[in-house]
Amino acid sequence: MHTRLSYRPQDEHLASSLSTLLRRVGADVVRDTGNPCSDSSDDDTVVLLWSAAAGVAWGEPLADIGLPSGLTGTGAARLVPVRLDDTPLPPSLSDLRHIRLANSREPMTEGTAAMIVHMGPAAGPAPAVRGHYSEHTVVISDFGRMGLFASCPRCGVSSERLRPYITVDHLDDRALRLVICGACGWQGACDL
Repeated sequence: MHTRLSYRPQDEHLASSLSTLLRRVGADVVRDTGNPCSDSSDDDTVVLLWSAAAGVAWGEPLADIGLPSGLTGTGAARLVPVRLDDTPLPPSLSDLRHIRLANSREPMTEGTAAMIVHMGPAAGPAPAVRGHYSEHTVVISDFGRMGLFASCPRCGVSSERLRPYITVDHLDDRALRLVICGACGWQGACDL
């Protein structure tokens, strides 16, 4: 799968990490800090790292012109946004299936890379995703070692309502990484 990784220079560190992970799962990656609206005729997938820096640089052009020429959410060349922070996608991209990194300070996982490859036109098997997952799922959230979530395992609300937390269990002398649902209060945890 020929993949163009489009990002802003401020996101170089995360682009480098994701590029390495994408290569591990079989993607041929070209990194590009230019305009994501440029010609994508040679690309199977364009992975757009979306952050505050990308929103400032590309938000208005993407809002005005819509999807870049030759890219679709489905079909030949697929655009897969990866949200690095809480910066909202422009309206022209908000209905596309995308990955949300719940905490960009955490290292990305191979699960994220595998999900990006799965979302591309050369879809491989989907990695393990917690909660209800279907082809209509818009947001997949990566919580690092807690895994990928499509929705809350208890109430089914979108993974956008799930948040990461770190806490200490003083009784058992353990540090815990939590995922908590803002809708129903469900919690999942693993050792830090």
